[in-house]
Amino acid sequence: MFTFATDYFLLVFVSALGVIQIGASFGGLSGLLFLQAPKAARALGTVLAVAPFIWFFAVGERNINDYQGGLDAPTQALFFFLGTLAAGGVTFVVSSAVNWRMDRGAPAPEDGMDALRNASWARALAASLQYWRKNWRRRTKQYFSG
Repeated sequence: MFTFATDYFLLVFVSALGVIQIGASFGGLSGLLFLQAPKAARALGTVLAVAPFIWFFAVGERNINDYQGGLDAPTQALFFFLGTLAAGGVTFVVSSAVNWRMDRGAPAPEDGMDALRNASWARALAASLQYWRKNWRRRTKQYFSG
């Protein structure tokens, strides 16, 4: 079916999606949620975080040395990084599509992550980029003039 590395990548990817959903629901960052109800998002996140581990260890032998087909540490770290990076990207895209109509006021540039309480990731990013495009000279002048 898949190689050991692919299975590990899928484990990390889906689990990271679940952990992001759980964290966003507890943090009140509704702009990152796939489901608007926080309890439903936590339940989905829990399933997404736990189910891949059950699947990963149920489909075959996983205690494999790296010279017998397992993953050595650098490769494992690379697949972990790529899995979490992909989970973050998918979260941004899916949550922006799901929450596109969410508009509880324009996010302020200084809001940072708190902007995701009232807007989708795409809207918060667009507002921040628009602000910095208009104000970058004024905001950076103190660092470059004598």
